[in-house]
Amino acid sequence: MVKSPTPADTDRPHALLIPGAGSDPGYWDALRARLTASGRSSTAVDLPCADESASLEDYARTVVDAAERDGAAGEPVHVVAHSFGAFTAGLVPDLLPVARLTLLSPMIPAPGESGAQWWAATDQAGAHQRAAERDGLQLPLDMDELFYTGFSAEQRENADRWERDQSDRAFSQPWPRAGWPEVPTTVLAFASDRLFPPEFTERLATERIGPHIFGEVPGGHMGMVSHPDELADAITRA
Repeated sequence: MVKSPTPADTDRPHALLIPGAGSDPGYWDALRARLTASGRSSTAVDLPCADESASLEDYARTVVDAAERDGAAGEPVHVVAHSFGAFTAGLVPDLLPVARLTLLSPMIPAPGESGAQWWAATDQAGAHQRAAERDGLQLPLDMDELFYTGFSAEQRENADRWERDQSDRAFSQPWPRAGWPEVPTTVLAFASDRLFPPEFTERLATERIGPHIFGEVPGGHMGMVSHPDELADAITRA
C-alpha cells in the first residue's frame, strides 16, 4: 500500500459519483464542475434512498442505468463513492466494467454486514470520540462540527437541500458479496473528518480491502463541497 494517489493514467474514464446515505446528488455539483474543467465527464447518481422497497442490488442497478443514460456503459468507468455509498460501489463491478473504485470517507462493508451493524463492528464510536477530544470538542457534536466542517456561509445555507430520508431496508440489508471486488481501489480520507477520522478509515481499508492506495484530502465529512478543487485533483490522479 502506498500513501498517496498515483499519477494520472493517459485515459480519463467517465466518473460515476455515488452519494452517501440519505443524500441528494446535488452535493456533487461543485466537484463535477471542477472535473469538467479538467476534462473529466461525470454523472451524479440519484439513488432511490427513500424507497423502502429498494435493495442494495437496486442501488447498484441504478448506477448502471445512470451510466447507460449518459452513454458511459460501453467503456470501463471510474466509480467514486462517498460514505455509505461504498456499500453500493462494491457491487457495481459485477454489473459494469470498472477501471477504478475511489472511496471517499467510506463505510467499507464486510461480507454479510449491514450498514446498521457496521458502526459497532468497526468501533466507529471510539474513533469519533477520540477525534472530538483531539479537537477540544465534547459529544454530541452539532451538524456543523460533525458534517459541515469548513463550509462557507453559502455552502451551509445550501446543505439542507441535500438531505433526504434513508430507507431502513438498504441500511439493514447484509452486504451480499463474499469480499471486496478485485478492482484497483483508492481510499481517500478527509483530513478533518470527525465522523470517520483518517486513521480510522486507513485501518478499515487495510482490514477490508487488501491492496489499495490510501490518501488524505482537505475537508470534513462533506469535503467534496468545501474543498472541490483538491478533491477533483486527487480523483483525477487516482
